[in-house]
Amino acid sequence: GTTEKTYVEQARQTVLAGAGESLLFCYGSLQRDTGPKNVAALRANLGELLAVAEQIRQRRPVGVAAYKPPSSTAQDEPRVFDFVGMLGLPLVPCHAFPDDAQVAFFSQHALLDPRLAERLSAYIASGKPVLLTDGLAKRLAGKVALDAANVHILPVKGDSKSLLRLPKEALDRIREPLLRPLGRRFVAANRVALFLWADGSSVIENFNDEPTTVELDGVSEIVPARGWVVHWK
Repeated sequence: GTTEKTYVEQARQTVLAGAGESLLFCYGSLQRDTGPKNVAALRANLGELLAVAEQIRQRRPVGVAAYKPPSSTAQDEPRVFDFVGMLGLPLVPCHAFPDDAQVAFFSQHALLDPRLAERLSAYIASGKPVLLTDGLAKRLAGKVALDAANVHILPVKGDSKSLLRLPKEALDRIREPLLRPLGRRFVAANRVALFLWADGSSVIENFNDEPTTVELDGVSEIVPARGWVVHWK
């Protein structure tokens, strides 16, 4: 069900996640339909992918802590982390509650934590920016005070993919307070992902079918359609 472009994008996500190795799935499907073209596209990009992997190996990722307790389920927010990552929010997954994180994102996955209300209340009280899905906010009503200025609600509306329809202006308003603790500012259209590292390095990936202009920390550049730009420190 992939194309050459989306197959290479999957390889990029594997590399950007810091995986030590990758297994191509699966041999049979790589021999028919779009498989041969996918393999050819991957082979053509392999040098660049390995070069990026080597750079990432030397760095520590930073961003918005994305809390997913072990064995937690999405409830009615399937694949929400995938789509939030395409909103220009650099997610850093974690399996333990991110008490020490500068900024954090919580979805309904967090409901598996029996101490969620207590821990989240303390985190909000610390004044750090918090992003919650509307589904989680509804489930926590009356248990956690969510009217603080540092609490931001993401309108998933039970349809995670609908996040890809949020306009640029809405995304800019969401990103600004969440990226502020990281000392970064990102202005971009929807379906553009941002990856950050502790030394100031960054990668911007465009999932749109046309080029897009982005602005990171006041510097504008064009990211090609279905392409990425990398900046290493």
